[in-house]
Amino acid sequence: MFKVYSILIVAIFASPFYLKGQVSQELFIGYGMNQLIGDVGVNKLQLLDGSKHINYRIQLHPHYAFNFSFSQGELNGADSLSSFQERRERNLAIKSNFQSVNTRLEIDYFPQSIPSYKFQHTPYLFGGIGLMSFNPLGKFQEDWIELQPLGTEGQGTILNEESLYSTRAWTLPFGLGYRAQLDNIWVVSLEANWTLTSTDYIDDTHNLYVDPVILEEQRGPISSHFSNPSSTLFSPGTPRGNPQNNDSFFTLSLNIGIHIEAFMERCAKFLHR
Repeated sequence: MFKVYSILIVAIFASPFYLKGQVSQELFIGYGMNQLIGDVGVNKLQLLDGSKHINYRIQLHPHYAFNFSFSQGELNGADSLSSFQERRERNLAIKSNFQSVNTRLEIDYFPQSIPSYKFQHTPYLFGGIGLMSFNPLGKFQEDWIELQPLGTEGQGTILNEESLYSTRAWTLPFGLGYRAQLDNIWVVSLEANWTLTSTDYIDDTHNLYVDPVILEEQRGPISSHFSNPSSTLFSPGTPRGNPQNNDSFFTLSLNIGIHIEAFMERCAKFLHR
């Protein structure tokens, strides 16, 4: 799935060279702060987790542009930090590293000159589709342990008819931003991005507790530990997560970029001096 999507992205990236008419191209790097919205952790916005990304943007119309991005970061959740008593008693904690690619459409409020070599700015809305891979981890003593192979809710055992979950998911990123072209080369943007996903396992928590004795026999003591790290013994069948809602995450990011055409022109002038 990722291979097919990567080929599609490369094909789209190459498209400006075959388009007739004027286009404006920009290349960004950025850093964001993330908040996991799932079954584990706090129930308020804290933006404690970081991510970095690279974006290619092409403006084909004064009000419309396409943006293609690759992101890498982590999402954390700790019940001990929650204001909900039942979550603190449950005491689950995860770190989930992720990578994602997405394609989105941006709609600019103010019309943008194409190309532009002077200051211009606009707020904008965006929405798109993408793919992500993730890897939930739990800390055991001083080591971070991959949780998906452990089947902490009995996946792949006699306790649960479901197989081990996939660590890949579709994403639907959408949000709003503000972008400013400062001069003929430099561009900055600030974005608030909410990403919906097709999985409920970014935090390795989905449905019910299972029998810890049988889980230990089937998967080992570490699986039983991460299934219920609390000092409270939860009976098999007690809700561990909420299967009705998939996980999502919020990102606030700052991006710095260059106007590719102007940058290439400046490089050409420098080389021919």
